Amino acid sequence: MKIQNGADALAGSACPKKATELFYVTKPKAPKALPEPFMTEIDADCGHVAMRSADAQATACLVDSIDELTYWHAVNNGRGYRAFVGSANHG
Repeated sequence: MKIQNGADALAGSACPKKATELFYVTKPKAPKALPEPFMTEIDADCGHVAMRSADAQATACLVDSIDELTYWHAVNNGRGYRAFVGSANHG
């Protein structure tokens, strides 16, 4: 990371990150996984809980690499759904 104007900035954002799998929440009758993607199975399970659908399940997808945008999207999905599920269980 490089510091620009007092804020963290990503260096080499076009460079793909290596990954072995991404996780998705799927439903048997849905045409695609929603929401998408997650970095860990635990995060995907939080997405499954948030969807409140009995037939939804967390599934893994093997990938060679992911780009910076997909990586941060997956990280932020995990954070958001962990927070949502955590607050739903405590309030």
